[in-house]
Order: sequence, then structure tokens, then C-alpha cells
Amino acid sequence: MDRASPPKSVLKKVVVGSISLSLFTANYVAAPLGIVRLVAYFSNPIVALLAIPAIWMVPTFTAELLTAGIYPLYDEEEHADRIWVVGTFIGTAILTAVWFLPVWETNWPTLESILAPLRVSSMFENSWYMGASWLACVPLMLSMGIGAVTETIEEKNSTGEVEQTDAVDAAAQREKTETKHKKTPHPSNGATQEQPIPSQLQYGWQSAPDTGFADVGGMESLKTEVERSVIRPLTRLDAAYERFNISPPNGILFYGPPGTGKTLFARAIAGELGHPYLELSAGDIKSRWVNESTEQVNRLFAEAAQFDRCVIFIDEIDALLASRESDVNREHTQVVNEFLAHLDADDPNYLVIAATNRAELLDEAATRRGRFDQQYELGLPDRDAREAIFRVRLDELPTDLDNNAYRKMAEQTEGVSSADIAGIVDDAAMRAAERDADELTLEDLHMSLPDQPDQRS
Repeated sequence: MDRASPPKSVLKKVVVGSISLSLFTANYVAAPLGIVRLVAYFSNPIVALLAIPAIWMVPTFTAELLTAGIYPLYDEEEHADRIWVVGTFIGTAILTAVWFLPVWETNWPTLESILAPLRVSSMFENSWYMGASWLACVPLMLSMGIGAVTETIEEKNSTGEVEQTDAVDAAAQREKTETKHKKTPHPSNGATQEQPIPSQLQYGWQSAPDTGFADVGGMESLKTEVERSVIRPLTRLDAAYERFNISPPNGILFYGPPGTGKTLFARAIAGELGHPYLELSAGDIKSRWVNESTEQVNRLFAEAAQFDRCVIFIDEIDALLASRESDVNREHTQVVNEFLAHLDADDPNYLVIAATNRAELLDEAATRRGRFDQQYELGLPDRDAREAIFRVRLDELPTDLDNNAYRKMAEQTEGVSSADIAGIVDDAAMRAAERDADELTLEDLHMSLPDQPDQRS
């Protein structure tokens, strides 16, 4: 069986690498020896002294000229830099062997015969001269060669970091500009039209929120996951999803301590989808009258049916869907059953998003597959998330804050919730307004931290 030929790219790397290594090696042998031959030809002490710095610098200069012709042959210039280093060491080793050639005449005749064509006999007259001249010329030549490669690599890295920073700053500036001037719903498929809100609805339905993921500080992994599992299936259901029978979730559950952004994230999802939105609490559905809570549930989903697509957010869902095992009230059991029956609907036109501070109180049937099967914990924000929240909250306010100020505020608010950060920003804005300032300052934020005394008169 014939073996497969190596890829052309591999052959190119081998050939170009071999030629490059040979050139760099030859450079660090031929350039110094050429200078030595000039010294031998002129036999002048001044020329000999000038030859020492020439040996230091000329090989490095010619190596840099080589790289100008070699770099275009490489897909990655780092490969050429590595070969430059290897060639420098190999060439210096060969040069050293030639420098001490008279020693090999008696100790290593074979090596002497190989290196004999490179010999410059007039320079190598005794061991002391060989050693002293080598110490004066070769170590510094090697040092300058390696230093030049290192400097080249550092310049490339520095340029890359600057370009990357500029790109990040430009992207951030574009995002900031878009956020300020386009605070309208932006559904992912770009085709959703604003749906009118039917009249005479009992619940407080709204048009799609202006809030989007750009208005939520931090939570980047959650945004990515929701985009993948919720936004895309609801807006860009393509052939691949249909082939594998992928369907969007009927319900999403956010749980975690108070003030961690559950409500804001629900609004952002509705804003990203561009769907009409209803925000209510479990208390808006439950009633103290017999059978009325069940009727309220049915009315809720009947109103939802009047939209092509819509998003329903229910806060404190544990008050509506508490475990039936701990509540013998027949009315409660009926409410849970009725709500779950609607959540079980095939291809519903609504997405139900629920939030709770105590997920353990929910009825087990509510969290099974096909109901609230997408469940996400929203905990207290970490340092990076806190910094992002401050940036989002302060985005449209005039401030004199730099990156360092945002980092300081994030570090000083450990254990603080996203709602608390919003309160800190609101309080700082009030302080700035009360003193008729042109800009909100870091001091305004510091004075608004929970553990700071209120010094307003």
C-alpha cells in the first residue's frame, strides 16, 4: 500500500526551514571570518581594533536583512524568529571551532581536516591569542544576535497587544454609541414586527421592552446560553434545528437571592425577542375567592393567545406553584394543575419566565422536562460582573471615571447585589445633581456605598 504524500504545506515548511537555517548558520560563520580575513590582509593594528565591534554588529545586521526576505515565505513569522535563534547558536558553535582550529590539529585531526578550508592562519598563532581574541569578539556577537531576535519578538507582541486593545476599545465605543442612540428592541432575526396590544385586556401587557442584553452588566455566560437555547430557537429556527427536532423551551426559571437581576434579565430576553411582554407577580393571579385563582390562570393564557408571540414574566412563582404535598388546600392544587396544563402546551405562542428566591419550595412537577426545564441560578455578581454593571448603569450619565475607577468600585463592593449597585449609582447621581456638578465623580460613588455616612445636609 502506498503511503500518502505529506501535505504541501508541510513540505514547504521543511524546505523553507532548512534553507533559512542554512543561511542564518552560514551568516554567523562567514561574516565574522570575512572580517578576520580583512584584518589579516591589511595587518594594521587600527583595522584590528575596528574589527572587534564589526564582528559584534555585522552578523546581526546581515541576519536582519535575511529576515526581510525570509518572512514572506512563512505563514507565521514566529517560525522564522525561532530559526534565527537556532542558526545563531549553530553558527557561533562552528565559528568557535574554526577559531580554535590549531588545537584540533593534534587533538582531533578529523575535525581539523573538515574545517581546514575556513582557516585564517595568520590570526591564530598561539593559544593565548586565540582565547583572548575569541573572548573579545564572539560572546558579544552572540549576545547581540539573540538580543536582536528578542527585541523583534517583543515589538511584534507589543504591536499585537496595541492592535488588540485598539480593536477592543473601538468595539466598546461602537457598542456604547449604539446603546445610547438605539435603545429599541432588536430581535435576533431582524424580522419581528411590533405587535399591537389588544384593547380591553385585564393584565398590563406592554410592547416589547427597550431593554436588551447590552443593558445587563456581566452574566456573559448566561447571555450566551440563553441566546443558544432560547433566542435562536424562537427567532431563527433553521433546517438544522428542524432536522433534530429542536424546539424552544416553554418555560425558564431564574432563582437566587433578591436583587441579582432576575427581573432585568427577563425584560432583556423579551427585548431581544421583540415580543409583547407581561410582568406580574404571583399575587396578581392568586385570589382569596374560591375558584377565582383558577379562572385568573385561564384568563392569563387566554389573553396571551391573542398575540402571535409574547413573553410572560411571573415573579415569586413559589407562591403560585408551591409544592402540593405541603398544602392540602384543594384550590391550590387546582391552580397548580391548571397552570402546568398550560405550560405543557405543544408549540405555545408564549414563553413563560418565572423567578423565585426559594426554588426548593416549588412543586416538583413544575420543574420537570417540558415545563420549567431551563433553570438558571443568578447569584451575587463577581468582581468582573460588578464592574460591568457599574459601566452599564453609568453609561448614559456624564462622569469623569476612567478604567481604574471602575475597577476600584468593583473591588469595594464585594457581596453587593446588582440591585444594590443600581441604588449606589442612583444615589451618586443624586449627590452630583444636588451640588450642580457637571460630572459624577468617583467620590460621589464612594459616598454612596452602604457603609459610608450620609454627609448631605
